[in-house]
Amino acid sequence: KVGEFKAQSPKKNFQLTEREIEVLSLLPSGATAAALGSVLFLTEATIKTHLASIYRKLGASNRAQAVSIAISENLIPKK
Repeated sequence: KVGEFKAQSPKKNFQLTEREIEVLSLLPSGATAAALGSVLFLTEATIKTHLASIYRKLGASNRAQAVSIAISENLIPKK
């Protein structure tokens, strides 16, 4: 099932919601916001809202930076 994994405990508390972690875990796939929305049964606009929140909470300015931070902080597993 999408988004089910057991990462190590995060190094910091970024206060991401379960849904934000789900979206974040799919970012390494390179899928578009529309494709992510299709997988998670959300609209593209909702995915973009989640992405903006993820970037803000992680202090990232783009997807690549968000994924890099998420992996280094043990928020998502390294693929």
